[in-house]
Amino acid sequence: MHYIRFLKTPRLQQPSRGNGRLLLTAKITITTDLGESFLWTDLNLVVELVGVDGQTLLGKGTELLWKGAEGMRALEVSLPVPVSRDKNKITLARMLVRPKDNVQFRESFAGFLRSSSGVPEGGSDEGHVVVVRSQAIEISSQGTGQLSGPSLAERVFGLGDGNSKLYIWEETGESIARHIWDAGLLLSAYLTSLSPTNKSNRKPSPFPPDLPKLPILQTLLSKPNLNIIELGSGCGIVGITLTTSFPNIKQVLLTDLPEASSILSHNTSRWVLTHPWRPKIQTRVLDWSNTYPSVVAGTEWDLVVVADCTYNPDSVPDLVGMLGNCAGVWDEGVVEGNEGRETLVLVAMKVRHESEMVFFGLMEGKGRVVRESIKLGLPVRGGEAEEIEIFVFGRGKR
Repeated sequence: MHYIRFLKTPRLQQPSRGNGRLLLTAKITITTDLGESFLWTDLNLVVELVGVDGQTLLGKGTELLWKGAEGMRALEVSLPVPVSRDKNKITLARMLVRPKDNVQFRESFAGFLRSSSGVPEGGSDEGHVVVVRSQAIEISSQGTGQLSGPSLAERVFGLGDGNSKLYIWEETGESIARHIWDAGLLLSAYLTSLSPTNKSNRKPSPFPPDLPKLPILQTLLSKPNLNIIELGSGCGIVGITLTTSFPNIKQVLLTDLPEASSILSHNTSRWVLTHPWRPKIQTRVLDWSNTYPSVVAGTEWDLVVVADCTYNPDSVPDLVGMLGNCAGVWDEGVVEGNEGRETLVLVAMKVRHESEMVFFGLMEGKGRVVRESIKLGLPVRGGEAEEIEIFVFGRGKR
């Protein structure tokens, strides 16, 4: 999967002599989730000026060509900006950059899973290229403008019921931190397919019927008053998806290092996350190597969620230790023949190197075994298909 990203956020360029047009310019790139590889095939793009809602067109778009076959790594994009004749009017506008071809232009979780399941969508190259929207820019009648908030970019995903959408903001630039990664995205899509709000919809489901099953997880997610904690939440896409998809959840706690606090707070704020179940979600700073905070330790967690967190083997021992803390002390107080209450651990990963396998050995050493697992295909435009693996860990036999 590839992501369109802003290397330089949109800014206004004043008209030059002989050219009366005000331009909105930016620099983009198209990379994989970790930014380790660029899109190496050509791709027709459309750059559009849209309203603050991210949808309403404010002018004619511009078509550009990403020349990946020639080794392109960045592309300057621009489009004309209409200026109001009302001297007192301030226009809020955003830049949207998307593939021209609708086969790649998908913004629904169901679309990602249909491609993952091999359901044909048309076209010869099914790899996704994820759309990006800029922060709103205030444009005055004098042709001046500025960003209306922090330098962020937005991803939008349909939840599958035909109406609800998930809005996730990321940081801009070349840093891979606080961005959506592949395993988190596909795990979110899969969780949405299990949502009772989607299953109760009388319309034909947009999700593929042959998705692999995780019956233990599905049984847990049907229980009332669930307490769920996510470690290494990043932008918060997985935890926010759970909150908006399962009305039976009591609370979801998103945790990460201090540098992720700003983006997590933004994505769970009332002006971004407008869902009525938003009060169920909270955020906390949590360093896996530090003391287990009382705000986390004081809750009996039903599910611990981890996505895209096993890529660094140096941090895995601390991760497994924190998973044990969240699950109470694993196996403590368990009497043979009476499993009692059990905390499940849900892990999604795209294995990038063999050293990630240390995670499974450490989990087994703590008495946690894989109870069920699935693989979801991840088509890559112009490259070999990849896989996202999802595991449900539970207590092993003593």
